[in-house]
Amino acid sequence: MILKNKKFLIGNSSFPKQAAKALQIVEAGIQAVEVKKAIKKAKLPKLAGFENVYAIGFGKASAAMAEALEKRAGKRIATGAVVSVRKAKTKRIQPFIGTHPFPSKKNVDAAKKILAIAEKAGSNDLVIALVSGGGSALLALPAKPVCIRALKKTNELLIKSKATINEINCVRKHLSGIKGGLLAKAAYPASLHALIVSDVVGDDLQTIASGPTTGDKSTFRQAVAVLKKHRIWRKVPSNARQRLANGANGLVPETPKPNDRIFKKVRNIILLNNVVALKAMQKKAKKLGFNSVIYSSTVQGEAKKVGKKLVRIAAKKKKPVALLAAGETTVKVIGRGKGGRNQEMVLGCLPELEKLGKGIFVSIGTDGIDGKSRAAGAIADSPHCKRQLRKNWIGKNSYSEMIQTASSKKLKEKSLQAQLEQM
Repeated sequence: MILKNKKFLIGNSSFPKQAAKALQIVEAGIQAVEVKKAIKKAKLPKLAGFENVYAIGFGKASAAMAEALEKRAGKRIATGAVVSVRKAKTKRIQPFIGTHPFPSKKNVDAAKKILAIAEKAGSNDLVIALVSGGGSALLALPAKPVCIRALKKTNELLIKSKATINEINCVRKHLSGIKGGLLAKAAYPASLHALIVSDVVGDDLQTIASGPTTGDKSTFRQAVAVLKKHRIWRKVPSNARQRLANGANGLVPETPKPNDRIFKKVRNIILLNNVVALKAMQKKAKKLGFNSVIYSSTVQGEAKKVGKKLVRIAAKKKKPVALLAAGETTVKVIGRGKGGRNQEMVLGCLPELEKLGKGIFVSIGTDGIDGKSRAAGAIADSPHCKRQLRKNWIGKNSYSEMIQTASSKKLKEKSLQAQLEQM
């Protein structure tokens, strides 16, 4: 079973049969983006043609990816290192456990090891990079004069602002000694083969994990502009501001650009993305008898506003309907909130969901982690909304309950909205 507390969620629903179907749709999406299966089927260069094969990885799914790669490639892997949110069960690839969403010394130690392996590779060697969502925080190596505390503080400010993932990663790349194509630069002249699980809208290689294996079009000046746009420039630690200002004035070399020769021996392959999950969910919803509609795979905006919008759209569709969407929403954290976008989306949709006689809303991150919480997401139905909104709270016993997945080896932080009506 993929969802740990599936029976509990169904048992607490006003519409247990419909809730069961909604969660079946969720599970179909998660199963479709199983990374071990993807690694097993992925096209790799002929390993026998290289003197040495090195494996490196970073991201929330990279532990599972490393396990699958080691099982497939075996002794052909000379050595390697992977950093994830759990310890990879590998022998030839050294496992590191890092922190997410904010970097720590653990992440820095892992990034140094990964960089050292890349630098070790020669012209007749192959470096296989396993990249997934969360890789930007986990592969943390602050560039001088930035320290890890400054990097962490800057990340916190960005994540708690309304900055998009593209804006956040623009800043991260220019405070890093490994992102924005710098990992590819370290591996050159070896061949670099990156297997990527996308966690961003549009599968932009420059944004996934802050683009360590691809050319970077963004600049120091743009990074400065992002911080000023969201009014956090003065709140950023001075050594981080110093690096960005020096870069904007041409005193620090820019990140490698797409036309740089170092990328001639680099191949970046998207293994999985949210479209794969959406299509699987659509197929499952149709099988369950719903008018299955994929609204968008590129949903963006403030989570609570997106939630309301999706309910309104679903209400206009032919019933029974399962409206499916995925993307990258944002949350501006106020006070001591943890900022889980999926839970925020469910809470945000409640006023609209309350108006429906029979509706269910689910929002989930398929990697099993929603923000800094232990939950993967949340689920709510309209009758519970009416009761709880009158009390003006959403508590443990309401149906805005946390969804917990059985592991954190899945694809990406994405939102699923299944609006089920009139069975």
